Amino acid sequence: MEILDTVWGYVEPVWAWLRAGLDAHYAGGWTQLGIQMGVIGVVMALMMQSFGAILIFTVVAMIIHVVVDQVLPMVRDGAAFAIPPVADMSYWQYIAFLAVAYFAGLIVLFLIKSIIFRR
Repeated sequence: MEILDTVWGYVEPVWAWLRAGLDAHYAGGWTQLGIQMGVIGVVMALMMQSFGAILIFTVVAMIIHVVVDQVLPMVRDGAAFAIPPVADMSYWQYIAFLAVAYFAGLIVLFLIKSIIFRR
């Protein structure tokens, strides 16, 4: 297990950096985040025709996620429109977390889709 300790030594600072952005800008719980990312990820994976489009669909999924983050409080609570805090570094950490999560999730979901739905 020494190799895992070495790998975790490199991964842990990156994970802590990404997690700081998530903690600072996502008010919902892990369940809400999982449902939101799961629905968006499944729809994106089903729409993706080839593996070469993974980066495009990752960016589209991130954009949809940010829009849902902004619109959901307006629909649910009647909150006023607010522009995302794009000048805040922790917001970009949150966006980076979304990018990594959607990239990994879309890879897994596309592989599952390609196994289940053979052409």
